Amino acid sequence: MLILRSQSPRRKEILQSLGLQFQVLPLPTDESSLHEETPVRYLERVTLAKLGPEPKGSEEVIIASDTIVVFQNKILQKPADESEAFSMISELSGKTHHVYSGLGIRTKDEKIFDYDISEVDFNAWGKSEILEYIKICKPYDKAGSYGIQDPNSPVKNFRGSYSNILGFPVRKFFLYHTLWSRFL
Repeated sequence: MLILRSQSPRRKEILQSLGLQFQVLPLPTDESSLHEETPVRYLERVTLAKLGPEPKGSEEVIIASDTIVVFQNKILQKPADESEAFSMISELSGKTHHVYSGLGIRTKDEKIFDYDISEVDFNAWGKSEILEYIKICKPYDKAGSYGIQDPNSPVKNFRGSYSNILGFPVRKFFLYHTLWSRFL
């Protein structure tokens, strides 16, 4: 059995688009940052924590993922409200930032962490464009307060993997196909 430890509709859609048969069984995970924790260390800690305990049998493979937006070495989490979303998008407006998506895979015998990085350029938006985007797209469940897939997204262009920015590092996932390909 393939288990996805995520409530993200985007991760679910990505795995479904790959033709995988899986169950969605998220675990509550503390996603708060620790003092002086680097973005990659944070990503590793949270992604691996989402995997939960070792699978009960050799037929289970657990997959977890976490996505962070990093600007000037600072992690921009999911916004709590409109004010935070506005602040984040304003900070990123007209600038370049990075999106990291971590991948955790756990079998009876292995525990793997890997990640991918993409670079994203934002359009230079003013107050009215930012507020309209927030009103229409309600990006409260998205790191950095935006979704690349949203209509009228603030993303101008990107380098790297689209699926990584969407929330799942497919390129890295395929590197470990021997662990999960039997669920196709």
